[in-house]
Amino acid sequence: MGGVSPTVTFVAPVPPYGSGIASHSGYLATALDARTDRTVLSWHHQYPQLLFKHTQRSATARPYPGARFLLRWWDPLSWIRAGRIARRSDVLLLTWTTPFHAVHYKVIAWAARAGRRRTAGASAGRPALVAVVHNVEPHEKMPLQRPLTRWVLGSCTGLVAHSTSVAEQLQELIPGVEPVVTTMPTLLEVAPAPLPPTDEIRLLFFGFVRPYKGLDVALDALALLREEGLRPRLRIRGEFWEPVEQFRAQVRARGLEDQVDLQPGYVPDGEVDGLLADCHAVVLPYRSASQSGVVPVAFAAGRPVVASNVGGFVDTVVEGVNGTLAEAGDPRSLADAIRRLVDDLPTLAAGTQKDQPTWDDVAQAVLVAAGVHRGGD
Repeated sequence: MGGVSPTVTFVAPVPPYGSGIASHSGYLATALDARTDRTVLSWHHQYPQLLFKHTQRSATARPYPGARFLLRWWDPLSWIRAGRIARRSDVLLLTWTTPFHAVHYKVIAWAARAGRRRTAGASAGRPALVAVVHNVEPHEKMPLQRPLTRWVLGSCTGLVAHSTSVAEQLQELIPGVEPVVTTMPTLLEVAPAPLPPTDEIRLLFFGFVRPYKGLDVALDALALLREEGLRPRLRIRGEFWEPVEQFRAQVRARGLEDQVDLQPGYVPDGEVDGLLADCHAVVLPYRSASQSGVVPVAFAAGRPVVASNVGGFVDTVVEGVNGTLAEAGDPRSLADAIRRLVDDLPTLAAGTQKDQPTWDDVAQAVLVAAGVHRGGD
């Protein structure tokens, strides 16, 4: 590329969408600014309401500066328009989370590559097609998910993953692929805060509360610890994908009313710093995982993590260094992991501040995957 910055068209949800994926895309777009000439194309309507019944756009988040919110899941003309905008770019960058958008992305890529001409600042031929892969398989299963995923990701020039487990799933699905793996940085601006007094241990579970995240396992673990004389409090904040009353009933059935503070509802970004500062650790008892944006946010705030030994957690949560690990779906193992964390809180909190990744690392990984990184970067 010489001294000319590569041009990138980035198709992704960005704020005011309120998901961790949107936050990720916003930070990555900003990091790409220092290395590329980039355009952000986002969604005006990303999902049908029947498929995604919870908050999609945050009422308090500001739209990402300069992003064009032109894509509609039901409007093929908007997909073609996005592809035509990308036609002049060296790289068409996609965020992959679910096969629901497989046809959308295929049409965008087709329109970007159709009638390609040599233009100033761009190479001749096709734009490189790169995907940042958050999930190889969706958390809630859908028909044809594997062939649809292979159909799109198998045609990519390069793939970027945030964990070795995601990279291995990609290699199993698409033989011969070699994803670029880079650790996910924090998705929110949070500041490290001193641990609260340890006379009462406070754990935090926050974000979307979905079946695979194992909140019921955490409640079972608290009940076991209560029988053994250890009574940490658990604060639960987030939007529930199942009726919240069933979790209130679980709390009552386990006799945990005085330990569990359950507050359903979307958590604005501006409240996360305070939630983390008020707790001693974050608990992530997932039954399955690719990776989680909660872990780097917790580490940035100086909070260790108790997590299941699944997915990307085993890449980032190091037993006895910045947190503890438990067997997925096993309340006894989770209770033991919580006890180990309580016994070593200051050391684990200090360990969260070591070797934190940056968004510049992720931007560089994208350009390496696209084959347009400049020598010396």
